[in-house]
Amino acid sequence: GIVCSLIILIYVDGHLSTDAHHNDADRICRVVLEIETPEGSTEYEEGSSLPMADALVRDYSQVEAAAFCMKFYTAPTITVQARGKKDKYKEADVAAYADNGFLTLFDHQFLSGDKGSALVNPLTAVLSEKQAFKYFGTTDVVGRVLNINNNQDLTVTGVFADQTASSDFAFDLLVSLPTLKILNPNYQDRNFTWVGSNNWTFVKLRKGTALPEMNRTMGQFSEKYLGPDLAHWHFHFQPLAEVHFDPRFGGIVRKSLLWVLIGVALALLVVVSVNYINLSVAQSQRRAKEIGIRKFLGGSRRQIFLQFMLETGLLVLVAVGLAVGAILAVLPGVNNWLQTDMDLVHLTGPDKLFYLLLFATGLTLLAGYYPAVLLSGFNPVKSLTGRVSSGIRGLRFRKVLISFQYVIAFFFLTSTIIIIDQVKYLARVDTGFTKEAVITLNIPRRELIQLRTFRDEVAGLPQVTAASLQNQAPMSVANEGGFIRYDNRVKFEDFLVRDRWADDRFVPTYDLKLVAGRNIVLRDSTTEVLVNEALLKKLGIDRPEEVLNKSIFMDNSVMSGTIVGVVRDFHHRSLQSEIEPVVIYPFPRIFNQLGIRLSADRSDEAIREIEDLWARHFPDDVFQYAYLDDAITRMYRIEQVTGKLMSVFSAVSIVICLIGILGLSVFSTLQRTREIGIRKVLGASATQIITLLSREYTGLFAISFLLALPLIWLTVNRWLEDFAYHISPGWPAFVLPGLLLVGLTLALIAGQSLKSALRNPAEAVKES
Repeated sequence: GIVCSLIILIYVDGHLSTDAHHNDADRICRVVLEIETPEGSTEYEEGSSLPMADALVRDYSQVEAAAFCMKFYTAPTITVQARGKKDKYKEADVAAYADNGFLTLFDHQFLSGDKGSALVNPLTAVLSEKQAFKYFGTTDVVGRVLNINNNQDLTVTGVFADQTASSDFAFDLLVSLPTLKILNPNYQDRNFTWVGSNNWTFVKLRKGTALPEMNRTMGQFSEKYLGPDLAHWHFHFQPLAEVHFDPRFGGIVRKSLLWVLIGVALALLVVVSVNYINLSVAQSQRRAKEIGIRKFLGGSRRQIFLQFMLETGLLVLVAVGLAVGAILAVLPGVNNWLQTDMDLVHLTGPDKLFYLLLFATGLTLLAGYYPAVLLSGFNPVKSLTGRVSSGIRGLRFRKVLISFQYVIAFFFLTSTIIIIDQVKYLARVDTGFTKEAVITLNIPRRELIQLRTFRDEVAGLPQVTAASLQNQAPMSVANEGGFIRYDNRVKFEDFLVRDRWADDRFVPTYDLKLVAGRNIVLRDSTTEVLVNEALLKKLGIDRPEEVLNKSIFMDNSVMSGTIVGVVRDFHHRSLQSEIEPVVIYPFPRIFNQLGIRLSADRSDEAIREIEDLWARHFPDDVFQYAYLDDAITRMYRIEQVTGKLMSVFSAVSIVICLIGILGLSVFSTLQRTREIGIRKVLGASATQIITLLSREYTGLFAISFLLALPLIWLTVNRWLEDFAYHISPGWPAFVLPGLLLVGLTLALIAGQSLKSALRNPAEAVKES
């Protein structure tokens, strides 16, 4: 129980400490966007546009500094000439564009180079210490050159120390922001309405700045740069301390879930403490004479109380020490099982030792107080004559404690089943597209004719069903969006539309369903686009045919197009979000990914054949693929971790409960030894004795179940509300766990009662 509780605390502290280590973290904010829709709902976007940072510094004296960072949407290929050979790397999730302000706003301890100017010039980059070692085998790399995407050489201008503290914005390769325009000439750096989930603007407010007041003035900022047509757009500053925990803006985990886990840890400690209390009370008669002698020799109740508290404290310290040792041994395996990176520093770091001592003190008071009060209150005369007893009140109190244990066990078991059912539901829900046997392959920027040739050769392989050029697959983590002008209307529509840039093979590759019109055809003279049903709903159009051949203009690009088809709604984000309006249109200059549907899932032969084609077409680029269903599964990693943790806690709590009920059963049976013997002499059968001894626990189970039900109902329904699509737990999810727990308990009690029922009644009466 202590091991499980401490692992929870490590996990929770790892999340709570995210980005808390930066200097002036309490003054750092991210700019986020809220969009009011005509229906009265609100859409949320964590991304912002490139010009935002400079505009905020220019317009607000309260803004001390600002920075912009843009994570690479697809992993760049890095080529390095070092150690006598040329190495290539595909850098997923560790690379980003950033301006120089990012280096100072977030703590980057430079080992070499000039932190004040390292990312000012184009075609420059800075590396983390481990990244420098990875590329060059040394940290002395300032002035060295690396190539990005077989396109441009970047000069290394600095190396910073590895960031050991948890952060949502820790990158090992930062490329200067001016380089973005060189590598992506079409990037719209002056468009305030261009937003994407991988683009972030950060500010550091001056000391004493009132954040609520700043947020109120952002209305004027929005009106200045967006105009009256977008008055429903509301930028505001989100404190850095909230970024990790707000799922509306891409947060990883809700704080409410962490508080629930802390409650789970405390509940486990209570369950363990209840067993310790029951064991101490059961052994009270064995120590009665010791207590009586101490009192006759002048020992006060206070001294005896402190003695028992000290004994409990020493036991707790030993138990906590053993638990820390056990965690040290099992943590690597736990991390591997949960796919987490929990670190023991969150438990044993210099700043955590005080909390570990506080943890031990709290556990000592929780487990030791009642036994110490009970034992120190024994009458010395009765203690020496062996006539002391915890009595009926003590037995009732222990039953109350056991009932509380069962409330916790019911809660753990039922919650675990519901969480696992929800995770399974997420895996099997109809997403509106085919995700099985689909791989995504990041491709280099090339002329369209070369990319189409590669696509067609891949699609022609026997193991391949279809292939599509695209910028992202459905349900990708990164999402770009903007506003549309429909059918040559004067104003832009007041809702956010998500982009999907793809060719004419996107629909068959993902098996999207057309509800009206036809698929797009790539033409040089005109651009044809597809829209989904959600966009029609936002426009207030009931019949899909009404939008066919109507024009549409996206504000975040130079493209306009004609709607030629409507596809059935499909999920393009996680199931925690509602389906949003989507426009699918071809933009060859943005194609950086190939979606491939295989004829058989996990086909090694198909992968080898695709890799052979890759080597012929892109010999200078790294071949790297991922299965789409794996990427989608990773979206629910927090839920999977929670389900696994709860399954372990359920098992632990059930075992502890059974141990506790066994102890109580033994204690109760011993107290009724004489009664059982007399009943047998009077003709009671073994079955009647078992029924008699088991009946008193039926009320405990009923009370525990009734107390647990509202707690379970409120907690799991609050958790399920975080998902736009979720299960509706029926009565079996609540009743069956209770029946399982009751069945295990009654079997244990029946076994203990059977021993007493089969005992010689004469011996029982004589012994009593």
